[in-house]
Amino acid sequence: MSFEETMRLEHFTERSFQQQVLASEQVVLMYFWAPWCPEEYRGMDAWVERVTSRHADAVKGVKVDVEQEPVLAERYIIRAVPTLLVFKGGQMVDRAVGAMTRTAIRRMLEGHL
Repeated sequence: MSFEETMRLEHFTERSFQQQVLASEQVVLMYFWAPWCPEEYRGMDAWVERVTSRHADAVKGVKVDVEQEPVLAERYIIRAVPTLLVFKGGQMVDRAVGAMTRTAIRRMLEGHL
């Protein structure tokens, strides 16, 4: 697998949420975003991808477009994007709202490995 292939976040939908997030044996880092996010926040895509690929055996990175998945956005009270949620054992264990550095994302995630 090439570096490019390891850098892909899965795009999740409400339909796949139960199986792919809540039932996952891996820690899941869920990245809520929107196409209208300011350009300075779009860099988080790459940071989330790099952090999750670094721990690919233990972490799954997923990306959710709040416009395409309003049910998930409402369920987790997503009022601003970007928002990151960490799930472990089917439970949300951490939340961060707003732009974050790669180091901050890594620290957030590694606190739950």
